Amino acid sequence: MSTTASPLPDISLTTAVRLHLGLSMRQLARYLGVTAGFVNHLETGRRGLPPALAPRLLHLAQLLPPPLGPGPTTPPEPPVYAPLAPLPAPDAQLPPAPPDAAPEPLRRRRRDCQLRLLVQGQRLAQLQARAAVLAHRRWGLALLQITPAPPEPPEAARYARWLGELATDLARDEPDPAAAAATRHLLAARVAGLRAEVAALTGPHP
Repeated sequence: MSTTASPLPDISLTTAVRLHLGLSMRQLARYLGVTAGFVNHLETGRRGLPPALAPRLLHLAQLLPPPLGPGPTTPPEPPVYAPLAPLPAPDAQLPPAPPDAAPEPLRRRRRDCQLRLLVQGQRLAQLQARAAVLAHRRWGLALLQITPAPPEPPEAARYARWLGELATDLARDEPDPAAAAATRHLLAARVAGLRAEVAALTGPHP
């Protein structure tokens, strides 16, 4: 008898809130008023959340998507370059290699391109993965910023101060998003060119 897997993993409410909003344990701990180690204990079930702090977590939990809450679903992550993905087929429009081309120079060039493709492809995958994390954090911060603050003045002040700290964290970790995006696009273009060259050198040659 087959069963349908739940769209949400079996995790604690604390973990669900943190992952949905793109928060680190340290960042969530600052809002709850506990240590990052205490948040870790909450997520692993070794400790329970003190009742006095429950309203803070529940305020964030209202942003969770169904079935845990009425909030929006997390946007899909952009694709990350897979260094081991199959190479594209050689372009049929490429001119054939000259008949007097020596096999060894071609093999040497292919090895050089493969090595550069491995190094630059791995770097591209790292940059894209980091960009996905930062994009998730930006989305989570934007969602928190449009969420009404808690009604109690002291809690509203804590919430506003915490949002400012999250914005500062994000600006520190990604000081120039446009430059970072340009770096990824340029590297992606180099990787695409290397993939095409390796595929062309691999196709009709030994």
